Amino acid sequence: MKSSFRISMFVLSLATLLVLGACAEATPEAPIVEAPEKILIGNPIALSGPVAGPAFGTQVSSYDTWAADVNAAGGIYVEEFDKRIPVEFVRADDTSDVPTAVALTQQMLEEGEVHFIFPPWGTAFNFAIAPIVSEFETPVIGCTVGSKQLVENSADFPYFYTLLNQYVDQGTALVELLQDLDVSTVAIIHHDDLFGIDFNEFVEPALNDAGIEIVFKETYPLGPDDLSQTLRGAQDADPDAFLAFSYPDETFLMTGQAIEIGFNPDVFMASVGVAFPAYRDAFGPAAEGVIGTGAWNPSVDTEDAQGFYDRHVALHGAEPDRWASAACYATGQVFQQAIEAAGTLDPVAVKEALDTTEFDTILGTFRFDNNLNPTYPGQIGQWQDGEFEIVSFAGDRTSEPVYPKPEWPGGE
Repeated sequence: MKSSFRISMFVLSLATLLVLGACAEATPEAPIVEAPEKILIGNPIALSGPVAGPAFGTQVSSYDTWAADVNAAGGIYVEEFDKRIPVEFVRADDTSDVPTAVALTQQMLEEGEVHFIFPPWGTAFNFAIAPIVSEFETPVIGCTVGSKQLVENSADFPYFYTLLNQYVDQGTALVELLQDLDVSTVAIIHHDDLFGIDFNEFVEPALNDAGIEIVFKETYPLGPDDLSQTLRGAQDADPDAFLAFSYPDETFLMTGQAIEIGFNPDVFMASVGVAFPAYRDAFGPAAEGVIGTGAWNPSVDTEDAQGFYDRHVALHGAEPDRWASAACYATGQVFQQAIEAAGTLDPVAVKEALDTTEFDTILGTFRFDNNLNPTYPGQIGQWQDGEFEIVSFAGDRTSEPVYPKPEWPGGE
């Protein structure tokens, strides 16, 4: 009886082991993640509307130059897949509208149709998407954003980075340049958007501390049709220097109207737009001596600066701008190096690489400091003989400033 019981238990145990073994063999292994055919980069950006021009001239063209360079080399090497993968942009038109840019960014991240996001154009747009990309834990690098809030509250947006030199560095360099030129009085105007407000709030007290008198100041709304009365008010104050914290359409408008009314201070400075080759081309000899924020040109002492310029011209038939174009191309360089350092397309791992990697770019070599790029070739530039030269007093000048600026050709 005992022998029969033992045999039965043995058979039962053997059967159990066979069943368990069969189950173990039937258990599927973890699925193998195949390499994507392309690294897809979402890019909600103005393809129409009032900022479509600067968006293409500064960002789209520079992004595409980088993509062409990467793909010509076979793509970005991703260790996880042990292969190079080409990149492709998935663009959507935000129509120059901030809420649309926000909605498109959220849609791309929610639907998971792209691996990464390259941002829209402009400070307000970038500031608006910063909390979204941080919520979705997808790193984004802004190259056309200057924001006091982003600088002071970078910890609130841990996945948003910026390569562009910020208002503190530019404002400091601007005031130092004015001191170097022995400027004693200034007139200031600025738009009522985030960029202009932040820039003015930093520069105004810095001018007071430097003993430079503000003899006129005025705020104007975005997208003005006419600034002539504002300019006449500044002209009547007879300042040594005129400073405008402005966007491109305003910069072009005020320059043309200043020429028309003969307002020709010793320093004529505006912000976004002056560094565009289109500004030089639009005003011809009148651009000579005009000063603007941000400064880069193909002769700066950084690796491949001239090469980027030449490839941009070859691909688009147009020059890159002399400020943020370089930062936008460098955005791609930084992402490529971060992906290669992380060895994966996982956005959290890429964010960790952004925080710990030293990057070599056409802006120079740097590590992010509180999500900001601490180095830039120049802060303030001036058109001289067809090139936007770095004239920042505290920066690495590529030329001495022209002062006073020449008279407007053909003005009153």
